[in-house]
Amino acid sequence: MDRRHPNIPQPRLPGNRTFSWPSLFAVALALTAVTILGWDSVDAVAAQRKTRRSPITAARPTIDYSKFSHTTEKHKGACVSCHKAPTRNWKQVGDFPDVADFPDHDACVSCHRRQFFKGASPQICTVCHLRSSPRDDKRFAFRNPSSPVQFAIEFPHDKHQDVIAKAARPSSSVFQRIAFSFSPISDEPGKLYNNCKICHGQLEKNPPAPRNGWTDSFAPDAQSFKAVPVNHASCFNCHWKSQPPTRTDCAGCHKPESPHPLEHAITRISLKFRHAREQHSGECTTCHINITKSATLRGLTPDVPITSCTECHNKDGLRLDVSKELEAIDRNREFVCVYCHTSDVGRRDPPASHYLIASRQPMKRK
Repeated sequence: MDRRHPNIPQPRLPGNRTFSWPSLFAVALALTAVTILGWDSVDAVAAQRKTRRSPITAARPTIDYSKFSHTTEKHKGACVSCHKAPTRNWKQVGDFPDVADFPDHDACVSCHRRQFFKGASPQICTVCHLRSSPRDDKRFAFRNPSSPVQFAIEFPHDKHQDVIAKAARPSSSVFQRIAFSFSPISDEPGKLYNNCKICHGQLEKNPPAPRNGWTDSFAPDAQSFKAVPVNHASCFNCHWKSQPPTRTDCAGCHKPESPHPLEHAITRISLKFRHAREQHSGECTTCHINITKSATLRGLTPDVPITSCTECHNKDGLRLDVSKELEAIDRNREFVCVYCHTSDVGRRDPPASHYLIASRQPMKRK
């Protein structure tokens, strides 16, 4: 049906072609817009429409494959999916089956095959290897000491103290040495205690000097300190396969969080105290009275209250070491306490607890 009005002549183009009045109106309107706004504005509108039609693709963040993090979502699976206990090299590293090496390649290639074969020197190889080279397979020491610690140790002293208390001697303790070529605990002369010494033995070597040297040139020996477990040797006596958490349940002890302060070096206040001294070789919890009730390492410190020392070091008729040094401060405010402390601590104001056991009023040097 021809909708053109019969009485209105239709516009004609060369070649006797015609077009409708609405089309002519649209062309006129476009020309008017160009005249008023200019071509630049028209181009801007067109570009804006084009931009709206094109989806915006966000740039993907660059991943540094030279660093490994357990906080990555795909790295939060079961520990045994990558770490094997024991690793194949355990006999070369120690005398008991332990996790002593990084996971094998198959633990990584399953997800990172593309990164493994990217270029002549893949970046991902430097997580474990000294050099990214197919001809050099040397690895960092496990655990790599230069890598940040990504886990905190959850150790409940209270539960372990209950276990220790069930037996009076190591020979009858549940802490039995299993057949992993362990050396048995030897009997010691005098009193024998089945206690914290199972895990906290004496140091075997003298501690290294601090960067700025020992204060007052006083160098404590190995017998001044107690060692702390640095591997699974103390744990796997019980937690190999029978007592949970077992060797396959890493998350039972290793928590994905920042390490607790106790897992780092702690300042020794009474540097001159010597654990190996005969009078100090008794039951550990006689002095470390707060350890046995602690269910976590968070906020735990090995500090010993001064009241643990009074029975020997500030008792009438025996010794009055604390009282004598407090009296010396009365006479000379510059006096430095040296019986237990080095000068960096001995020149400070004694805490109120020291005055309390000496039945004296606390005072300040200045």
